[in-house]
Amino acid sequence: MKILIIRFSSFGDVLMTSPVLKKIKKVYPDSEIDFLVYDSFSEAVTDNPNLNNIYIFPKKKSKDFDYINKLISELKEKKYDYVIDLHSKLLSGYIGKKLKTNYIKYQKRKWWKTILVKLRLIRYKADLPIVKQYFRPLKKLNIFYENEKTEFFFNLSIEDNLNKKYNLNEEYLILAPGASKNTKKWVYFNELAALLTEKLNMKIYVIGGKEDFGVVKEGKNIIDLCGKLSFKESGALLKHAKFSVTNDSGPFHISVGVDTKTFVIFGPTDSGMFLFGENEILISSNQKCSPCSLHGDDECPKKHFNCMKLLLPEQVFEVIKEKINENTGN
Repeated sequence: MKILIIRFSSFGDVLMTSPVLKKIKKVYPDSEIDFLVYDSFSEAVTDNPNLNNIYIFPKKKSKDFDYINKLISELKEKKYDYVIDLHSKLLSGYIGKKLKTNYIKYQKRKWWKTILVKLRLIRYKADLPIVKQYFRPLKKLNIFYENEKTEFFFNLSIEDNLNKKYNLNEEYLILAPGASKNTKKWVYFNELAALLTEKLNMKIYVIGGKEDFGVVKEGKNIIDLCGKLSFKESGALLKHAKFSVTNDSGPFHISVGVDTKTFVIFGPTDSGMFLFGENEILISSNQKCSPCSLHGDDECPKKHFNCMKLLLPEQVFEVIKEKINENTGN
């Protein structure tokens, strides 16, 4: 059986397809699974052992129909038995249906709910975690969700090279202060870093994009690597960390994917979109107006940003300390 999976973006959504890939391979061990993804998010699935081929789609070509139709002709030659559309947008639907084979797509949230949330008439609450949503249409293939976990893969050479630079065997933690939207960014990462170095006396690595450089000030035991690591390198660093503290962002999903204890801070978005196990600790100020957004915004629609501003660094530190003490028995 030949299967094409389509999920173009974003990083976390692409990474959360990994449970689906693993389960397909378990149910159909002889299947060939290919993946179509935007170039900017391809690191979420490269090195995944359950994939045969990855088609990397340049995002800048997403409206270039000459390119799109040429790609469709190339994909038709593979003679897929199934196309599984886990993006459910116009482009993924156009490509999937043009391949003239069994087309399966996952059901996104109701269209009217999206409109009402964007108009600020209702708060956004997920109907189901994204991973479970991905599995719903796969019942046609007798594939069902059974607590499969998100997994992030990288080449061992990346881990070896990183170990030579940063000594992954020593004890350290990771802070990831960035996010795709301003309202998803907690505002006290710098203050938390000061508390963590003072109270725990551990080395801290700060990871994220180049736009996040300087959010946490470098100092004794604080090393800012924002803009200096690839997603894969960030994954290798996260894998060996004692724990991480993130926003609702790519590093959150990577940290979960390498099975590192993760403290994740939520403000305007709904944590119900994701699955939480024992290793994932949700931190929120639980404001009445939250969640208010599907994916975050450039600014707080109510102008006060209480969901992030009222969650103080001392409160986050106490949650971290409590969970660490539970593990050590102190």
